[in-house]
Amino acid sequence: MKAPRIDALVLAAGRSLRAGGPNKLLLPWQHKAVVVHAVDAALCSSVRAVHVVTGHDPAPLHQVLHARPVHWIHNPGYASGISTSISAGVRELAPDLDGVVLCLGDMPWVRSQQIDRLIDGFDPHAVRVATFGSRRGHPVLFPRAWFGELLGLTGDDLARCLFDSLATSVVEVPMTDDAVLRDVDHKEDLAHQDTFRISA
Repeated sequence: MKAPRIDALVLAAGRSLRAGGPNKLLLPWQHKAVVVHAVDAALCSSVRAVHVVTGHDPAPLHQVLHARPVHWIHNPGYASGISTSISAGVRELAPDLDGVVLCLGDMPWVRSQQIDRLIDGFDPHAVRVATFGSRRGHPVLFPRAWFGELLGLTGDDLARCLFDSLATSVVEVPMTDDAVLRDVDHKEDLAHQDTFRISA
């Protein structure tokens, strides 16, 4: 069976308002900026291409990621919410894609193996979401059949945007640690480096 053609969208357009200081995506962790970990996980996965969606203060992101083979997408409407970054990214995707993995730039603990676990069970009709325990997290894999729905999202609450609006045909894909639930809101979050694991 032919492998599905999947790209990754790394959302990195936000203003880091909750961080209350510098852009959280640029905070250092394990010798790399937070966003570099997220992009490297996507690049090391089986996706065909990685797209980075920028908005607020894009120049430093270009600087820290300049050596990575990514496609840049700028969202001028980023202040209107994360849904605008999703739609800006989806509009730039190639017409021959089978699906896209939505990744968050502020989740440095996510690994390429977790992205691949979503892709390995690809279903052209189902949204596949990474979970840990009873909670849904990120990344999320959307087949092409759902691109129209992604273009119609509104608002800034990602969970509500994705799952309240797209509640049908969701397949939960269990992961063995909580990396898929953890993001960076404050620099103190990076002090807790170990993920909580359960046996596979």
